Amino acid sequence: MSKEKKNDMTQGRPLSVLLGFALPIYIGNIFQQLYNWVDTMIVGRFVGQGALAAVGSTGTIMFLIWGFSSGLTTGFTVLTAQSFGAGDEKRVRHSVANGILLSAIVIVLTTVFSMLSARGLLELMNTPADIIDDAYVYTVTICGGIVASVMYNLFSASLRAVGNSRIPLLFLVISAVTNIVLDLFFIIFLQLGVFGAALATDLSQALAAVGCAIYIITREP
Repeated sequence: MSKEKKNDMTQGRPLSVLLGFALPIYIGNIFQQLYNWVDTMIVGRFVGQGALAAVGSTGTIMFLIWGFSSGLTTGFTVLTAQSFGAGDEKRVRHSVANGILLSAIVIVLTTVFSMLSARGLLELMNTPADIIDDAYVYTVTICGGIVASVMYNLFSASLRAVGNSRIPLLFLVISAVTNIVLDLFFIIFLQLGVFGAALATDLSQALAAVGCAIYIITREP
């Protein structure tokens, strides 16, 4: 059976097909929220209350960055889904290539803007003076990893556009577990504090992005 047939959402009972497609996305959204929560919990347990407050104060900024990248990349793959549904393989490839190009532009602009404005945003949010330095380090490090977040969201949205919502969830779960392990390693053994928590998030998201990319290259038409 071809991959096109396997991912064809027009076949079978509509309710079961939609639930089978939507449930992994719902679970994935829950895991996506775990990054900042896990960082906050581990930092609070092993670094201190000040660091806990610093990481916790960045939650709104992190949600803004991840929500922005997720929304944009999902929009980039609308044409991919339409082309796949029409059976136009050439347009599918072109739309994915265009999505990568647009994502590269978004990565550059978003990374530069967020890193330059991070301090100002924290001050605008009235972040207390005694934690703003740690909050700034955490925010800037996360912003430095925007490339991983955007590319994971793009590749996972591309897979969902061709009817595959399970593989993005698989790599997201692996990434979330990796984040916990790296958090513990960087914070407990290397004593990197809030920087270690943010670095763990960046690396685990990069792992998810690379995993999705490899799957697309090797398994999808």
